[in-house]
Amino acid sequence: MAIPSSTRFWLQLVPLIPSLIVTFIILYYFLKKRALRTALHNHVIILLLSVGLIEELSGVVWDMYFYRNGVTPVSTTVFCSSWAFMNSITIVSNYILMTWASIERHILIFHSDWFATRMKRLLFHYIPLMMCILYPVTFYFVMLFIVPCDIPLKLTAQECGRYSCVTRNPRISLYDSIAHCILPAFAIVIFSAALFVRVLCQKYRAHQRINWKNYKKMAYQLFPISFLYTVLVLPPMIMYAAYSGGLPRTVARDYYSDAIFFVQWVIFFTPFACAISLPELSTKCRNAILFWQRRHTVGPVQLLTASRPNAHQ
Repeated sequence: MAIPSSTRFWLQLVPLIPSLIVTFIILYYFLKKRALRTALHNHVIILLLSVGLIEELSGVVWDMYFYRNGVTPVSTTVFCSSWAFMNSITIVSNYILMTWASIERHILIFHSDWFATRMKRLLFHYIPLMMCILYPVTFYFVMLFIVPCDIPLKLTAQECGRYSCVTRNPRISLYDSIAHCILPAFAIVIFSAALFVRVLCQKYRAHQRINWKNYKKMAYQLFPISFLYTVLVLPPMIMYAAYSGGLPRTVARDYYSDAIFFVQWVIFFTPFACAISLPELSTKCRNAILFWQRRHTVGPVQLLTASRPNAHQ
């Protein structure tokens, strides 16, 4: 039995609020300081969080309205196509950006000379980042707005059923599932694990004692993200590819519906995975939260210290 719409509403609202808060905090943290803002390894994180923020403020809100009321917020073809367009480009851009982040880590650590000049940074850093955004935008814009689609609007269906304009062609649907979802998920897991192993092997070859404290930050950043994509993305995308290849859609229909719903949780949890790898940010947030407590505990001590000379007098 599929998850009821009322339950889906709360399953999106509960993680949405803290995810938005953490996203705003991390983006402010990165964009405020010039050193962090210009660091190459932070650019993909900034883009990831920005894309996720757009999805949370548009597609997720529209999804929640649909789960709450059972109908589309606006019953026009343009809005329904835009709804499907926003959900598609943000989620796929997130997958592709994370894939490139997993690959670029190898270049930043082991081939940093690839970014030595302005031209190299343009070729190996900025252009790939732009392509991670422009490619899904172009693909889904063509499929949803350019290619004729005579499928009628279903006001009681999510996105009014407009994503069927992509899935109605088995070849396009199979390409969509494999190229945009399955391959990125496998690449993220493989390249993230390979980076961790590669760093350890280089340490071993250099005959240096491995200090695990230096790799905790890397492990905390790699494993949560890899786990999210392995558990939340791969199973439903494999089913999507199987349906595109001819498997009857009546097979595991409820499971597929629920699994596709939880795919969006990758965007919800990405800010927390980024925050885990930023211990200095956690310290600043903790100090800000405990500001009033510190002020309350320090005050009496200072008052007692200042009153002691008067007591001796």
